[in-house]
Amino acid sequence: MSIVGDLGDDAGRPLQPDRDWAFFDADFSVPPQMLAQIQALTPRATALLWTRHVSAHPAETHPMQLREEHRLQPTIAGPEWLAEFDAVSGEHPAQAGCVAAFLAAHFQAAGAAPVLFMASRELAYALTPAALVACWPCLLALSDEGPLLYQPATGKFVWCRPHGALAGGEDGQESAP
Repeated sequence: MSIVGDLGDDAGRPLQPDRDWAFFDADFSVPPQMLAQIQALTPRATALLWTRHVSAHPAETHPMQLREEHRLQPTIAGPEWLAEFDAVSGEHPAQAGCVAAFLAAHFQAAGAAPVLFMASRELAYALTPAALVACWPCLLALSDEGPLLYQPATGKFVWCRPHGALAGGEDGQESAP
């Protein structure tokens, strides 16, 4: 069953240790009940969601390729993720830091509505907000080149800037070409 229901059951694929290695890496130790709240999206579903929520412009296939005047402009600054990422361990779990608190507060309004981790038009995951808070380091291990977190139910988003800063906002508009 897909956690992005309107795309159908074939929108996602099970997590695979080779392709989705960070979720299975011992350094991150993601429990099975959390893995069940994460879905890798198929390329078709990823492209559809990217076009719908990020950009239909053919040259904009990656967050770092979006036009400077793109409508998803951050309005709030978040914490630095890079230092926290480097400190995540068994003694300092991802859920205990400032990044997790920021993500939980930013995406809490819609309850369990999925959040999309969009690395590009080709690579995306859908997660529950709880899984996002617990697994954000896994996602950034898979792609730390400016990925976008986007919650379709609320239009809220967070950019994970390559230099380590988080910045968020809310998309009040429909996707524009």
